[in-house]
Amino acid sequence: MSNAKAHSNSGLGLDALGSTMRRLIRFGAFDPFLTSARFAGVARWGPGIGSMVHASALRWPDRIAIIDDDRQLTWRQLDQRAEALAARLRSEGTGPVGILSRNHAGFILAQLGVERSGRDLALLNTALPARRLADVAEREQLATVIADGEFADLVEAAGLQDSMLEADGLAAVDVDNRWALRSRVDRCRAPRRRSELIMLTSGTTGPPKGARRINRAPAARDLGLIDVVPYRLNDVTHVASPLYHAWGLTQATIALSSGSTVVLRRKFTPRSCLDAVVAHEVTVLAVVPVMLKRLLVEAADDLQLPSLRLTLSSGNVLSASLAERWIDRFGLNLYNIYGSTETAIASVATPDDLIEAPGTVGRPPKGVTVAILDDNDLPSPPHHMGRVFTANNMQFDGYTDGTDRVRHGDLMATGDLGFTDDAGRLFVDGRENDLIVTGGENVFPSEVEDVLEQHPSVGQAAVVGLPDDEYGQRIVAFVVASGAFDTEILQEWVKGELAAFKRPREIRVVDALPMTTTGKVIRHSLATLGLAEHL
Repeated sequence: MSNAKAHSNSGLGLDALGSTMRRLIRFGAFDPFLTSARFAGVARWGPGIGSMVHASALRWPDRIAIIDDDRQLTWRQLDQRAEALAARLRSEGTGPVGILSRNHAGFILAQLGVERSGRDLALLNTALPARRLADVAEREQLATVIADGEFADLVEAAGLQDSMLEADGLAAVDVDNRWALRSRVDRCRAPRRRSELIMLTSGTTGPPKGARRINRAPAARDLGLIDVVPYRLNDVTHVASPLYHAWGLTQATIALSSGSTVVLRRKFTPRSCLDAVVAHEVTVLAVVPVMLKRLLVEAADDLQLPSLRLTLSSGNVLSASLAERWIDRFGLNLYNIYGSTETAIASVATPDDLIEAPGTVGRPPKGVTVAILDDNDLPSPPHHMGRVFTANNMQFDGYTDGTDRVRHGDLMATGDLGFTDDAGRLFVDGRENDLIVTGGENVFPSEVEDVLEQHPSVGQAAVVGLPDDEYGQRIVAFVVASGAFDTEILQEWVKGELAAFKRPREIRVVDALPMTTTGKVIRHSLATLGLAEHL
């Protein structure tokens, strides 16, 4: 692949040396006590998140590691409880373990305990119906399910009740109980094998697949994200995005690896999120775009968030208008991260990128290559639309059903269409299978949705293409009203904002859009609702 066509960041030269030095300083590489603790952690548990937690427990035993709705855990308590759970899981079997849990300390403990036990881990979407849960459990051969008590009926309906361990109580377990006592007398040894991580895809185009990722320790060349995004040692990170999703898990993992306090809430509401940022002086906030939108609506005019250094958005399209509104309201702290469960991080847009090139998802960080390929699998020049491919060392290892993403050498298809500008910044217009072809013209739903959501009467909008005898497809918009709504007024307003072929032929008002828990619209559900037999 010609370097003129594929945009990558190899990390060579003085700039790379400078970024490496800044990273070392930010993450305490020159703290001899922390360095010794990290070596001790790796010696105890091998490379992984468990070793980093152990290091923090040695360096800052009484500092707060996790804050959730019910309690706080210090690094020592987190480390001891994770070892106790690992000992129990090791004694009870070897099969894969599923986590069906909301965002609280029990999820983190389960993640750490499973890794330290050497058993494989599957992260389960809390929105799965019983039939889907049973299918996933059978496909992934789950031997144990660590689930919140609220999901007990769901677990039973899926036929998994005999394998359930309750997640809610893990953080409340006294370290002097029999698990912990046994782990101190007969210490849980480091696992002999590195566990695999299975994450479910979003399932916006069908049943969720299991994406397999080997639990490998990242090399220096894989740390480009933390060179672009200025994380620091001992941040306070509120992960609002679900932990079972790749985005939320990644942010929690970075926080746990850097000795940062992780703030969690079982369920996201704009009010609880803003309250958490203020009360705990949060410095890093990890969200998906729909959360940003709701936070802006909820925020009082006089609300200030002085502690917030980094607002990190991923998991769905961040529109140019939404990014502008956030930056105008809360300052230059917004980063747009593009990637997926399968591809890992592909690009990062800094606040400066979002101002200079509205709508961009940024540039690939060090260790990542992004290429735009045309229909003949040849590189597309800047400003020419094509299929987005990316390559890095943290991509997934295939689906558990034996299938894989389309690949060309080291490059993997993201499933999106996009283009790059002259500065190498990537713009993503939408999913390949979301493209609407109407009267021979190509229309991306995201562009129409962005325009519709700028009207004050529209809270949310989603656009799909429905069969049309004359045009092949017609554009239909589904909107959630934010106040008094008049379809004719909106249609008239759209005429001044969009070319004729991009305007919705129909606008339908709905109470809510069908969405995943990470804010992605389930378009096939909307398309079904739009058919004549459902009107």
